[in-house]
Amino acid sequence: MRICGNSITFGDYTVEDACQRLAAAGCNAVEIWPPHLAGCRTPTLLRQFRDFAAELGLELWGLNAVGADYYQPFGARENYERTLAGLKADVDYALELGVEDVMVWEGVRPVDSDAPAADLLAVLVDLFTEAIDYARPKGVRFTAEPHPFTLGMDNGFMKALCDRLDRDHFGVLFDFCHYGVGQPKTYVEAIYDLGSRIQHLHYSDTDCLTSELHYPPGLGRLNLKAMNQALLKIRFAGTSTLDMYGYPVPEQGYRWGLPLYRQALVEIGLGDEGG
Repeated sequence: MRICGNSITFGDYTVEDACQRLAAAGCNAVEIWPPHLAGCRTPTLLRQFRDFAAELGLELWGLNAVGADYYQPFGARENYERTLAGLKADVDYALELGVEDVMVWEGVRPVDSDAPAADLLAVLVDLFTEAIDYARPKGVRFTAEPHPFTLGMDNGFMKALCDRLDRDHFGVLFDFCHYGVGQPKTYVEAIYDLGSRIQHLHYSDTDCLTSELHYPPGLGRLNLKAMNQALLKIRFAGTSTLDMYGYPVPEQGYRWGLPLYRQALVEIGLGDEGG
């Protein structure tokens, strides 16, 4: 059973510390945050980092580029082109790292913009169509992570975006905390509504009030049993990460959260009791 943590949870630590702490907590895989690898300035250093992670028993899984500075696709044409170039660069960097999944924004409405949502959707469809055309031959896929303040927290918008793109190379990253805050009364229904468009999970809990604060499973207010059941009913067969981003004691958070996360993977159908 893959028990994946994310290095961004330990964003104040070095990547060495982050990986060591995730491995010690019981993870066997890690989702990488690009700023953590700023020191890996050459392909050789990236290979040596991969070797280091392997020695810790950590599989490298995914590049979490959500919130990258380059991602500003709306407005002037140069914004769009810079964003597209950033997505392509992340595809190439992911392959250098040895992973095939790139996690990104879907889109934040520009400040003071009254553009119709349909116009913003059209820009994103064009953007990701071009990015996917670049990524597809390389075997890389994108997952987009709606936040409480992004366009995709509207299920209709996110469904329309997914349905106009290649489903094999684009899908929803469903973050339990973000949906608990962005849709505090309908986060379970959102799973059924988005259905097979969901391809990756950021599993966590939340107080359903505080954006970007991911609690260990069982220590927040989410109905995790209902969410697990919904994922089972939609036959979710994607991937997942235990996300503690923003939690003040992340190392302990992983220790507290891992038993329930393991059980959740069994309930969802992504593992077995002996995994």
